[in-house]
Amino acid sequence: MFQTRTHLPSYTTSQSAYRTQFHSKAGSETRKAIDHYSYAINEEIGRGFSSKVYKGRDENTTENVAVKVIDMKMVKQSIHSQLLKNEINALKAFNHKNIMKLYDVFQTQNNTYIITEFCDSGDLNNYIKKKGKIEESEAIRILKAVVSALNEMNKKGYIHRDIKPANILLNDNQPKLADFGFAVPAYEARIQGRNFNVGTPLYMSPQALRQQGHTEKGDVWAIGIVFFEMLYGRTPYNASSEAALISNIQHQQLVIPSSPMVSDESKDFIRKCLQIDEFKRWRVKDLTEHTIMQSRNLSPIEKRQPLKQIQNITLPTENSQIKKIKRSQSQNIKDNTARDFKPQQIEDKRKLHEENQKKLEEQIQRSASQNQLLLPQKIVKTNAFEEQIQPTPPLQKQKSITLDFKQNNEILFCQINFCRFLYKFSQQLASSKAFPNEIRDRLLFLMGKNIAIKINKLSTILDKENKSENFFYLIDFENYKKSESYKRFCQAISEYQDKYLRHFEKILKLANKNNFQKDQIIGVLCNNNLAEQDSFYKTSLQYLRLSITEIKQNFQFIKFDKQEQTLPDDLQIYAFVLQGLIGYQDLIQKVLDYPTDYKQFQKVTQPELYIERKPGFVSYSQLEQLM
Repeated sequence: MFQTRTHLPSYTTSQSAYRTQFHSKAGSETRKAIDHYSYAINEEIGRGFSSKVYKGRDENTTENVAVKVIDMKMVKQSIHSQLLKNEINALKAFNHKNIMKLYDVFQTQNNTYIITEFCDSGDLNNYIKKKGKIEESEAIRILKAVVSALNEMNKKGYIHRDIKPANILLNDNQPKLADFGFAVPAYEARIQGRNFNVGTPLYMSPQALRQQGHTEKGDVWAIGIVFFEMLYGRTPYNASSEAALISNIQHQQLVIPSSPMVSDESKDFIRKCLQIDEFKRWRVKDLTEHTIMQSRNLSPIEKRQPLKQIQNITLPTENSQIKKIKRSQSQNIKDNTARDFKPQQIEDKRKLHEENQKKLEEQIQRSASQNQLLLPQKIVKTNAFEEQIQPTPPLQKQKSITLDFKQNNEILFCQINFCRFLYKFSQQLASSKAFPNEIRDRLLFLMGKNIAIKINKLSTILDKENKSENFFYLIDFENYKKSESYKRFCQAISEYQDKYLRHFEKILKLANKNNFQKDQIIGVLCNNNLAEQDSFYKTSLQYLRLSITEIKQNFQFIKFDKQEQTLPDDLQIYAFVLQGLIGYQDLIQKVLDYPTDYKQFQKVTQPELYIERKPGFVSYSQLEQLM
């Protein structure tokens, strides 16, 4: 395995300077005093490049402390001195229950003494070795603590740069992030850039391994590796050298073992952390908002008991305004149980649940006719979406349905509405004179293909043989597939798929007829490959930006002095198309920002609002914002 970097001046001989591996005492105890602290020479508990760590005692309180003794004769190079200063400054900056607490620092002619809290349960590295693998519930508990500590560092502007199990100490089973020898303010890491590479290779991000510098996302990568190691007893990537490790990360797909079984949320968290592309990897703040950070610490078996049946999923046929639905959804997440309710209260809550669930389901819409798509207020009754009245399940089951499946519904609604927006906007664009035909037709092709790509991916949930992968990372997917709302989605997606793929066939024929394959930008997309890939979105984004620049030329001589007045009729269609293109551009950018995080994509986008837009109502102030 790896040899420790000889040029790294922190605690390279030992994985952690604060490891609690106790030595037995022999003979009389000799204690050395530093102010009101003392330590026994024969109670060394760890050592590093230029330091030794002892179990000590605060003589005023008799509490145990850790005493790190740095031999200043070993701190000869300026970089060694700077790292020591960084460590002390970092420890002084934090006061957090999951960060090792600094008590005092003392300096003598020969030594520097750093007094910190004493962690009595060893480090996570030894704990993993002892246990082999850590139960998911316990691993999540430790993960939450480390993410909380890292978030505190992030708020104070610091990055750690050496997160690994050996630097996560356990104090009465309370995880503590430790060893701040490489911790620096983020701006200082940017200044150091590629000239100063630190860390432990197995936990370093691809960018750090390639000596491209350190950012907070390097810490996020390390968090993902540590969480993986806790769950599976090994790191996801291994090699005999750094070069081989880089190659493995670049060319080997991340494989999450099937055993032991862990929740989809844990797998998703790992994937978010271990994105090779740093731009796609989550930030520290994003980690704190992940579902797993909000969840109770339960093992997969405890986490969800299968729902034997899902009742009272009503699916009315009328189309509704999405904004109202979102409000009703947000009102339906209160944690209520039936334990202390009187019969009338229970009945009231049952009715409230039915009402909110009804509003939630109203978004699933038929796509059988053009009129229904273009006239969102029209009510169309169909057999597939008739309301069904079934016995009301217990409140506890209602709560489970709401909490577990509400997010799934929102994710699928968002993806469907992405398609609906593009389809409606492409029809409006096709009938407008906002662009020369050659630009307009290329935009129509890109939107038509994007619709086909999205609906093709959505069709993967049409799981007749129960073998499809959970591409959208839906919660409790197996039980969700038994729900009525899932069946309604399948019905809707099946109909949309037929309609949208026929639309794309026509668009593709027209593109080939017009020799779009020779176009320098979009030519590579003129095929029937419907796999969702970054290359499609990046190419589309490039062409969209050119088109937006082109249409803005229509407004270059406008004076924005009539803020609240609407634009003249002859400019309304240009403004409407500009709004639509910018909306589409924003959606594409969010797809690239959150390629597999469909929950976050749903949170930061609202394609349903674009669907409701109509030409003719853009004011001068709105146009000015677009410009």
